[in-house]
Formats: sequence, C-alpha cells, structure tokens
Amino acid sequence: MVPVIAFMFERVEHAREANFFQHGVDFLVFSLAVGRVVGNVPFISGHTLLLSYGLLCTKSKIVRISAIPVLVQTLYLKYFVWHDFVTPTGGIVLGCALALLVSLLPKARGQLEKGLI
Repeated sequence: MVPVIAFMFERVEHAREANFFQHGVDFLVFSLAVGRVVGNVPFISGHTLLLSYGLLCTKSKIVRISAIPVLVQTLYLKYFVWHDFVTPTGGIVLGCALALLVSLLPKARGQLEKGLI
C-alpha cells in the first residue's frame, strides 16, 4: 500500500510536467490494477503491473525503496507459493512496456521550460 500511495503523491506533485498521453497511461495502469480487484482482467497481475510501472517511471527514491520489497514479496508468493506464472509475468511485461512507451514520448512543455531534459 505504501508504494502505491507514494507513487500517487509523486504523480500529483509532478502533474504539470507530464503530457496528456502520460496521464492517460497512468490512468490505464491504475484502472487495470483496480480492475483486477473489481472485475475480471485476465493474464495480468495488478500488483506486478503497478509496481513494475511505478519502479520504472518514478524518480522518487521513496517509491523505489518501498516498491522493491513489495514486488519481491509479490513475485515470491505468486511464483513459489501459488505457482502462478502467467499473471505476474503478464503484469511485469505490460508494466515495463508501458513505462518504456512513456519514456520514449516527447516531454511536456513544463519540463522543457525548467530545463529538466
């Protein structure tokens, strides 16, 4: 829970630095992660999706430090205890792909003006 809250605060803090598409991808990741709880989203673990995306997209050390042990614990439980190899792998692959897509996008005007690029 702590990595998710930290990631959300980090996103709100830097909301003006992201463009519309980056906000859309963030919304998609959160929707899929919540969709696993509320509805039926096959082949994707919401935990691994959100944690892998958050690890790769954030610049916050707090998010990374809190997300790594939660991701390790999630992978241990899913792979070794529950013998579920499909959903965590699907979540990590999708999270990494979306993080790569966001990193390849042109940066928002706010980052260009601040010289963050």
